[in-house]
Amino acid sequence: MGWLDNVLDWAADKVQTVTGEKERRENVAKVKETYETYRWQVETNIDSVNSSITELNNSITELNAFRADDVPRNLISLGSFLNEFGNVKEIGEYAEEETSCYLEIPTHRFISIEDYISDIDWSQVDVFVDSFILGSIGMKMKTQKQNLSIQEKLNALKIESEQTLFELQNLKLSAEQDIEIANLYIYCVKGIIHYIETVIIPELDVVEGFFQALAIKNKVIAEEALANIPFKNRLSIIQDTAYQDHYHFVRNAFLFYVVACKIYNTPVLTNLFMGNTSEEDYIEITQEKNALEEQMQVVGRYVIFQRGGI
Repeated sequence: MGWLDNVLDWAADKVQTVTGEKERRENVAKVKETYETYRWQVETNIDSVNSSITELNNSITELNAFRADDVPRNLISLGSFLNEFGNVKEIGEYAEEETSCYLEIPTHRFISIEDYISDIDWSQVDVFVDSFILGSIGMKMKTQKQNLSIQEKLNALKIESEQTLFELQNLKLSAEQDIEIANLYIYCVKGIIHYIETVIIPELDVVEGFFQALAIKNKVIAEEALANIPFKNRLSIIQDTAYQDHYHFVRNAFLFYVVACKIYNTPVLTNLFMGNTSEEDYIEITQEKNALEEQMQVVGRYVIFQRGGI
């Protein structure tokens, strides 16, 4: 079969010179090279984006575990104390934060491009047979038409590649920004619950003890029997008095309870990530974090015994 291969090589070379087949094969090679680079870049970038999504989802999973366990436990304790000073709303139904979906390799698109390459990648036998059937002029016209078509496809593939990579890079930046926002929100959530657990609830014990002591003092002053004393935690009686720090503390404790309820029953991150997050979202949450820390300092001024903060 060696002589037949030599004949085919000779014929194909002659045809390439006359019909522009050489240019066509160069164009086919460019399409292959562009596609291979495109596919590698897409797969690499999708892996990178998915890696960030994994990090984000791990943070969300950690947050959900904390919200489902630590948050209601402290909310129930705080609500129980606050019920002694006024009516508090139910904590609401738990709403889980949703994890993000992973990107998938565009397999169908790759198959479509590979099928196109297979169609335009003529073998030497294909060239020889077409040349024999169409003649040199017919083959030249067919090849020139194919060259124009391939060049158009090549340009379109380059544009598609640039647009796809641009979108993937934006998705990567968006995922990294979502991670920063999620971590900042988790910091705030854990800070609020930690503050409720270590500062507010213990201090409410002190406030409740104050009201009991106040009731006993009034009984002693009135020279009444110290038995079956009804203890009532009425904030209004200490407003604008020497004991108003207790009043301000409890009022602020109610605000922390409301915020903690929202943490428990509202998927804040899920709602935020439904749209496209931006640098402004991160700035806004940072400002809320600063406001939270300032609020803790305000509350801290009204406690009798200083305790750890956020």
